[in-house]
Formats: sequence, C-alpha cells, structure tokens
Amino acid sequence: MRRLLLSLVCCIPGMADKFLEKTEDELAELLYGRVKDRRYLIVVDDIWSTKVWDNVTRCFPDDNNGSRIILTGRLKDVATYANPDSPLHEMGVLSLDDSWKLLSIKVFGANDLCPSELEVIGKQIAEKCGGLPLAILVVAGHLSKLARRSESWIIVAKTVSSVVANDPDKCLGVLGMSYNYLPNHLKPCFLSIGAFPEDFEIKARTLIQVWVAEGFLKAERLKSLEKVAEECLEDLSSRNLIMIRKRRFNGEIRSCGIHDLLRDLSLREAQKEKFLHVTSIRYVSNFLAQRHERRGFSFLSDISLDDSSELSSQVVRLMFFWGKLLIHAPPHRQISLFTSFKLIRVLAIFSHLFSSFPVEITQLIHLRYLWIRSNGNLPASVSQLYNLQTLVFQQPELYYMYKTLILPREIWNMTQLRRLRLLSGNYLSKPKRTDEGATDTVLGLRNLEELSHLCFASCTAEVFSCLPNIRKLGILDAASDDASEYLKNLVLLGKLETLKCVCYGQKRLSLSNWCASLTSVKRLILSGCLLLSEDMANLATLPNLEVLKLRDNEFEGQAWTLSDEDEFNQLKFLLLAEPRLVNWEAGSVNFPTLQKLVLRKCIRLEEVPNDIVEICTLEVIELICCSIREEQESMGNSCLDVRAYANDESSSLFDFWRAVLD
Repeated sequence: MRRLLLSLVCCIPGMADKFLEKTEDELAELLYGRVKDRRYLIVVDDIWSTKVWDNVTRCFPDDNNGSRIILTGRLKDVATYANPDSPLHEMGVLSLDDSWKLLSIKVFGANDLCPSELEVIGKQIAEKCGGLPLAILVVAGHLSKLARRSESWIIVAKTVSSVVANDPDKCLGVLGMSYNYLPNHLKPCFLSIGAFPEDFEIKARTLIQVWVAEGFLKAERLKSLEKVAEECLEDLSSRNLIMIRKRRFNGEIRSCGIHDLLRDLSLREAQKEKFLHVTSIRYVSNFLAQRHERRGFSFLSDISLDDSSELSSQVVRLMFFWGKLLIHAPPHRQISLFTSFKLIRVLAIFSHLFSSFPVEITQLIHLRYLWIRSNGNLPASVSQLYNLQTLVFQQPELYYMYKTLILPREIWNMTQLRRLRLLSGNYLSKPKRTDEGATDTVLGLRNLEELSHLCFASCTAEVFSCLPNIRKLGILDAASDDASEYLKNLVLLGKLETLKCVCYGQKRLSLSNWCASLTSVKRLILSGCLLLSEDMANLATLPNLEVLKLRDNEFEGQAWTLSDEDEFNQLKFLLLAEPRLVNWEAGSVNFPTLQKLVLRKCIRLEEVPNDIVEICTLEVIELICCSIREEQESMGNSCLDVRAYANDESSSLFDFWRAVLD
C-alpha cells in the first residue's frame, strides 16, 4: 500500500523529496489535501482487491466537480464493487487487423512499413497470438531480433507458443500473477483445464463433473457440489482465466475454452506442482514408470500399450486418453495399464472403441467418473464400481442400428450413481426385491439425477418409483401404440426438470394422456411427435415451462393455432426445427415472457405471426435456412435483434440427433 501511495504522490507536481519518510496515513492525508477542491483525473492500473480500492478512494475527496477515477483490473467483482451503478467496459481480444497493426508497429516502428514479402506470414503470426496484446508484444520482441527474411518468420509462425513460453518474465510471469492470486480451491480447477487439448471447446458439464469427482470442492450449505462448481467456473471467467464460448439463454455457461497462453501457464504450474502431465508421447509404459508420482495424465495422441504389469502408483487420480489405444500386449495383460492405478478417480477414454467392455476396469473401485466407448454390453460387474458418480457409455453400433442396450439388473446396486449417460436407447428392468425380515426392501438409484436414453418399456411405475431424485430424463425409442400409457408414469417423477423425448421411425408419438402431468418440467424437448391442438393447449398450462424445443414434429393439419387462453406464461425460449407446419397463428398474449425465438428449416412456414415481434421481452429471433418473407424482419420493436442464416451447422442426421440429445 505504501508503494501505491508513493506512486500517486509522485504524480503531483512540486511534491518530490517531501514524503519519503512519511507513514501511510500521512501520505494519504497529504494526497487528500493536495487534490481537495481541485478537479482531478486518476488512472489506477491493475487493482487486485476491494481492500486496496477502499484504501485508494479514501485519499480522493468527492467534491462533485467532475473529478474521475479510472481503474483497470482482471477481477470483475473488484470492478463491480468500485461502482455497482457504473457499466463495466469488458475488454475483448484484439481483432486480426488490430493484432497485425500492433505487431507491425512494434517490429518496424510507427513510421516504417512492413516489407510486402513478410506481410502474409506476419498476419499469420499475429493471428496465432489469439488477439492477446501481451503475446503480440513478446512475439514482436522476438521478431525484431531476427533477420527480416520470410524463412525466419515462417519458423516463428510454427512455434509462436514456444516463443512466448521462452520469455517467462515478459509474458507467463505476468499471467502467473493471476494464478498466484487465485483462492486455493480454484487453483486445482484451473490447472485441470490444461488436460484438454489446445483450442478445445470444453463442455461445462464435463468440466464440472470432473471437478466434483476429483474432490476439489467442498459442499456448502443449501448448495450441491455441482452448484458450487458452476460458481467456480463463473469465478474463473470473471478473472479472465477462461473464455466463455457458449451460454444458455438463461446465462448458464454451456461451453468454455482457454487462451493458448493461459493454457501454457496452466501446464507450467501443473508440471511444477506435479499435478498434471500432458503429453503426445506414443509409448507410455516407460514414460509412466518414470513419472508415476504425477497426480494426473492426459495423452493427446494415439498411444501404444505394451506389457505394463509392473506399473503401480498410489498417486494417480486422473487419466485422459484422447487418441486410440494401440494394444500389443498379450490378451490377459491388455488393459493392465488401467488396473495399475488402484486409486484413480477419473478415467476418460474419449476416442478409442473397445470391441467389448474391458471388465478389468471394474476393479478400479475408487472410480467416480468413467467415460468409455464399446460395442459390447455393460457387464454385471460394473456394479462393483460402487463409488461411481458419472458413467458415460457410448455404444455406436447400437446407436446407428436403432437397437436397444439391455442394462444389467445389478446396476441398481450402484447407489452413488448420479449421472448415467448412454448414447443408444436402453432398457432398465425393475429392481430386485430383497427379503429383510418380515419386509421387502427395494433397491433404488436414490442419488440418480440424470438418465438417458430410456426406452418406453422401462417407463414403468416400478422403475420410476425407485428414481425419486431424477431431474433430467431422456427417452429414445420407436413410437408404439402403448407408448402413451407408459409415459403416464412420468407423473411419479416429482423433481423432473428436463425431459427429452425423441421418437424415430414412421409412427408419430401422441402427447395425449401424459403431457399435462409434467408440472415440474422447466425444459421440454420433443422430436418425432404428433402435436394435436389440445395437446399444445395442455403444454401451455405447464406452470414451470421455460424452454420448449420442438424438432421434426408434425402439427395437426400442418397448423398451430393458439387462442387467447393458451398462455405460455413462463416460456422464455422457443425452438421450431424442421416442423411439418404451414400456418402459425399466435400473438404476444400467448408468449408474454418470451426472450428468444429460433426457427430452423421451417421451409413450409409461410410467415411468423406479426404480433410475435410485439412481445416486449423478446430480444432475439434467429431464422436458420428459412424462407420467411424478408419484409417481416424489420417489423416490431427497435430493440429486437433479427438474425438470418443461410447455412445450418446441424444438417446431418448425426449432428441433428447429437443436438437433440445434448
């Protein structure tokens, strides 16, 4: 604080050499007296804490005479604290043009131009700096020392990251301050992000579940661990240590990423603390034997597995495999690599497809998070993973052939399981009853909150009564005559907030007899359904419905007509994708709180109801591959943002289903 006060006092003319022996309080009083009744502009760079801000502001009187204090910082909460009523100016990364302009000035000076033969490669170098001025300055400093030949610059373009990393005092050292100021509980969260590949779009839910499984966070009163993890993710974002890629309409983070420089910082600190080792090495056995003291490993490329029976570690808690596993060991030792790490908590084999489920993995009883792909069924022995919280099991062969996975009945014994995410449809039989004295006890997945993709035959009262805490449910099956009868049992899921029901085949699923019972549901996704007028009226009565996504559904008579009584009072997001819909009659009274409307491939829809654009809460309309009349785009309130796109990223069947099931 004394250094800060001294630097402020030095800015005032005529005060040199009069303050070196003064205390902090005397300096603050001196400063206050010199600016009293004068109009001043103070710029304070890089404020780190609210306490420092309080100490600074007490030195400056507010005489209501137009004086101003400008502050910069990396922490959003400090800026908000300084003036809650003033809008923040959040800095973004530089555009490519501005990046190149800065690089060019720093290399050639403000008055000299870049030689034409270096301009193309120079812009490539600027682009690889990711718009971060600090990285551009470091790279420019390096370029200024090289011969001005294209060959030299091409080498730099290929090694921008290493150029920055080799100048830690100027770049990583500065960024390292952000890491050093992190609270202790956020440091492992930040370091773990380095396990993901460079420029990777990280799903927020994957990151959150890994943090929870690793045990980084502690539960707070009235908050789940997942909620605490979400707040940690927002905290890292407010500190500008991660970049938000996508948000949901309600502001929740959907996916994030990390700047290459900050990822380098993460990897450097993780290596220093023996927290995580990220590598592209191919042969791993000797590599792991020499580094078994690391807490986690992330293998970015295909790796070769030979005999690893001699490996053992009591330290390793996390292993990510992003490439294929090239197995050369004898059959009885093929998966010994995984079983060598008895205390591992997180195991994710993202890309490799096993011909059958490797049962050796079921010996890892401390696993809390498992991601695996296999064309074989889940074995009954998976129930031995009694600490497992999240199981992501992808079976592509069944998915593409529209077949159903039969889950082992023993899965009901996995009492700690919170999320069961399956790519294909699955059949879950009713749980066993166990005799205990004179009463029968029914085993249940009492902690399960997320389950996908159940078939209709598993939507029974016996199954649902043993899933009392389900909040997110996915149903995937071919529509049948008795499907609606099964779905009546959804009324038993009193905590259900998200329901996705996807039907494939020629037959359409009817919503009659069951959709009106979804009183707790906030997010509803329907695909392959027949939407009758009375069913849509029933959906409008759902008291908590905030998000409605309708994909590839058939409207009765190819029309959706809403009366004034059909009010979606809580609906904030509406998506219509590839509907069999020609006429849509609705008004602002039907969607009084709607914030976003998305129309995708509504090629038969003649027009958007004119009154829709008069909804005062409506902020965005997105038209994707639609032939809506162009003159409609300019109608309505001036604050409405209408976006039209000619291309659709989710055009293929696989991308469409992935979007539905995400």
